[in-house]
Amino acid sequence: MARLTLHRRLHWGIGLPYLICIDAQPVGLMRREAVEVLLPAGSYEVAVKIVLRLWRWQGCLEGTTRVVVDEAHDAHIMIADKERWWNLLFDIDLVVWLAANFFTLPQPWEWLYHLLSEGFFALWLLRIIIIRKRYFKLHIS
Repeated sequence: MARLTLHRRLHWGIGLPYLICIDAQPVGLMRREAVEVLLPAGSYEVAVKIVLRLWRWQGCLEGTTRVVVDEAHDAHIMIADKERWWNLLFDIDLVVWLAANFFTLPQPWEWLYHLLSEGFFALWLLRIIIIRKRYFKLHIS
């Protein structure tokens, strides 16, 4: 049996569970930093998904790659997302939002803050909808 190991980086030890699918079949949830899967040697399509449900609507953010595993070498896949810069913008926005709850910004700056904050959110939401099928970057090593 060949060994396929999936790795991800957890921030502060917390992370959403990822659904791992091999050849479109769910094999389990990834809750830790690494998960090992034993497979027969061959070529597989590996998908990582976050499934989002809201009442009857269901959507998912995912990433897919094809990997060849053999018994001579272990295959490793590093999972990363494309949200590094957006997370930084939202962290700055969160700090300003918290400060705005305690202090009132002068009028032109408050209007500008709301315009930028809500504009960034709308752009982020549109971007997530567009890249939902290739949200994760899967690097094979």
